[in-house]
Amino acid sequence: MTHSTDFLVLGAGYAGLTAAALLAHEGRAVTVLEGHETLGGCASFFRTGGYTFDVGATTFSGVLPSQPAGRVFAHLGLQPELVKQDPGMLIRMKDRDVVRHAAPEKWIDEIAKHFPHGDQRGYWERQYALERKVWSMVNDQPSLPPTTARDWAEMVNVRSIKQLPMVPGLFRSASSLMRKYRVDSDSTFVDFINEQLLISTQNTSDKAPYLTAAMGLTYPSETYYPMGGMYRPALMLMRHATAHGAQMKFRRMVTSIDQLPSGRWSVRCANGETYEASTVISSAPIWNMSSLTTGKAQRYFESLSTRNADSWCAFSMYFALEGVPKLSSQYVQLHLDRPISGVHASSIFLTFSHPDDREKAPAGHTTVTVSTHTRSEDWTGLSPTQHDEKRATVMTAILDVIQRRMPECAGLTPIMVSGGTPYTWERYTSRFKGFVGGLPHSINRPMIFMPPNRTPFHGLYMIGDSVFPGQGTPAVMLGAWNTVNRIFAA
Repeated sequence: MTHSTDFLVLGAGYAGLTAAALLAHEGRAVTVLEGHETLGGCASFFRTGGYTFDVGATTFSGVLPSQPAGRVFAHLGLQPELVKQDPGMLIRMKDRDVVRHAAPEKWIDEIAKHFPHGDQRGYWERQYALERKVWSMVNDQPSLPPTTARDWAEMVNVRSIKQLPMVPGLFRSASSLMRKYRVDSDSTFVDFINEQLLISTQNTSDKAPYLTAAMGLTYPSETYYPMGGMYRPALMLMRHATAHGAQMKFRRMVTSIDQLPSGRWSVRCANGETYEASTVISSAPIWNMSSLTTGKAQRYFESLSTRNADSWCAFSMYFALEGVPKLSSQYVQLHLDRPISGVHASSIFLTFSHPDDREKAPAGHTTVTVSTHTRSEDWTGLSPTQHDEKRATVMTAILDVIQRRMPECAGLTPIMVSGGTPYTWERYTSRFKGFVGGLPHSINRPMIFMPPNRTPFHGLYMIGDSVFPGQGTPAVMLGAWNTVNRIFAA
């Protein structure tokens, strides 16, 4: 059976749902195809034993009026239930607790107390100044990254000229700014910065551009906990889209994307259905697109995949506690005091459900989502038994470090324990090799040279974390916003 529409959106994560909601809001005919049985993508959820767990992304940011999520929600008239975290995060290092206060002044006092070397005040004031400029730049430049003469023409204006001094920040590392302010002499502080950058830019200070690093280092000042879980704001986007006529199709695994002689696009699903549209907006990762397309489109995505071959995977863990730990923030970055085989970070990130969040856990109980970095090759070539044994070993090591280093959880026995590997992510999200987190921000691939949202093929657009502007909920919402605006402008 063949279905026809104007716009096909592939994927019901934050990128796809943002695009669908914006298109439907303007009265366009939209159909969303999602391979899984529920929404959210890498920010989805699962329920078991009366508990609800976020599967991946757990922090919400970018909600101020000048920022991507805030702009989308305001445009659509949506008000998600978000609880600002202050402190935005607790960083438990090997020998100290660093409290990531939301207020910049309070935070600068805190970090200078722990690391008094160099010009900490100047360093952090520069981070906040850069962050404000970056948000201003991305709001002023919806044509980034430029792919046509029209894009370049739109970028040549007075505001662009004023933004030229920011360009070096895309090519110079975060460590260069640390050296400038003499805050790099303490290796413990460098470790602190590297672990903060790894969870926000997917890279470390020697490779992350200082411009995008500034956004990663300052986001805890505006970090929010979504009541009910990360999927709740996504659900609002979906409901807004369907209320304005969009069609949501779950369990529709896309198997091919082809351009017809007429110029329209034909998308086939594993269940035998075919959907045709004049415009396709795909949030599938670039690595998946090469296996879904043919001809010139396939060669285009193969080329992108070759040039951007490396991405992180996640090891995730989920459990509940029969009790409520007393914490200053729902978010804790716990530095490891000993390496864990198969974990390629020196920290794990824990999200504890809010004490008043009854959708996440019953009264007096808490859900915990743990995530850290791993590599696809660590899990490749294993038999099912070997995979499960390795997963169990990593889970045991993670529980051990939590029980040793988190006295707030003392006496609270973990229950409903489960874990996810790259294989798990590939199985449930169909992402190539289980890649999550998008492309690492790198001085070797500045953000403006990320794969663009507009492809060379008329009517085919890309959104999501493997294309500009990269990983994170605010970023993929910005990519969707810019892409829809480009479509309207065209």
